[in-house]
Amino acid sequence: MTTSLGGARPAFMRKSLSVHLIEAQGLFVPTLAEVFGEIGLEMLNVSSEVNVERILDEQPDVLFIDADFVNEDPLRLVNSLRLVVPEAIICVYTGERSSQWAKACHFAGATAVFSKNAPRSEIVAGMREALQRRPYTDVRLRDGD
Repeated sequence: MTTSLGGARPAFMRKSLSVHLIEAQGLFVPTLAEVFGEIGLEMLNVSSEVNVERILDEQPDVLFIDADFVNEDPLRLVNSLRLVVPEAIICVYTGERSSQWAKACHFAGATAVFSKNAPRSEIVAGMREALQRRPYTDVRLRDGD
């Protein structure tokens, strides 16, 4: 399922940075949308699964992925998406708590990695870092082994 929000506009027509949210659990979408709005991101689409063709067409500035509910290996997915949207900031949202996992996500191409236990303030701060193209790892994942 993919939900278009306001119709996806080509990147050259956007006034603000755009985000495509890949989140299988609709319950979390409103909260994440508020976080994105707080940092000035325009929500392009929400999808419950990955549609590479759509992402390629949209060319979002940010991909925010719930890695726990994707249909393929999350690391392989991040690596593939890095190739499809090389300029995008890729953020991984995960229940996995090891620092090794976070490092593997970064190595695969993620700009930021967030624990599902992260408070809103940490996600906002981490997203701001990621938007500056600085790698970010949630504090719960830095030494979580």
